[in-house]
Amino acid sequence: MKKYMFILSVLFLAFSSCSKEELALYDTSTHYLYIPNDEDRHLATMTFKHYPGVNDYDVFFEVRLAGYYLAEDKAFAVEVVSDETTANAEDFTVENLQTFHAGVLEDNLKITLHKTAHLDNETVKVTVRLVPNETFGLAEFLGVNAYTKAITASVSFDNKLSKPLWWDQDIVDNYLGEWTAAKYLYFIESCDGEVLDLTDYDADEIRLLAMKFKEDISKYGWCEEDGRPLVVPVN
Repeated sequence: MKKYMFILSVLFLAFSSCSKEELALYDTSTHYLYIPNDEDRHLATMTFKHYPGVNDYDVFFEVRLAGYYLAEDKAFAVEVVSDETTANAEDFTVENLQTFHAGVLEDNLKITLHKTAHLDNETVKVTVRLVPNETFGLAEFLGVNAYTKAITASVSFDNKLSKPLWWDQDIVDNYLGEWTAAKYLYFIESCDGEVLDLTDYDADEIRLLAMKFKEDISKYGWCEEDGRPLVVPVN
């Protein structure tokens, strides 16, 4: 009799263990979100000057899930960090509830920026952070830098002329030289007035644009604001 009681006890424990494991697959406490902060991916800059005719611009930051995949889309919570935000309320829109989609471990947080008059002369910033809710907890220190909280994202923006991100060291050394406001404006003019994003252009395409720019500099006598010649290293 004791032998049978022992077997029944073992079976009961086994079933109990399985039930707990199955429950864990759907336990909301196993869903944690964070914003990657390696290489300053939680920071962004933007100027409307690079997007003529655009009055509203969406900036996206990656949000990652630590835990099990979601079986269905769920809302995650976001709030504006007021003491780290200098933008006016009319300068941006942030939805307090945003969607993390089922079956993925990476999704996006969206901030919509609006072109307002004071951005012509002022650079402002908006900072947001993740907030725990009934679905998600926060993995605050899961970023590469273990001492920096990985739950915030910030974007600085304006409507002033500034160096575009694609104008990197390769562009400086091999194609267009150092960035200046005058050189950039003339480059836009050389591109038939189009503000190009060269991020996805290959070397041959960039070289063609740079060569045309160099020819236009010579043809029209373009120079820096102080009269110095525009230096373009492309050959």
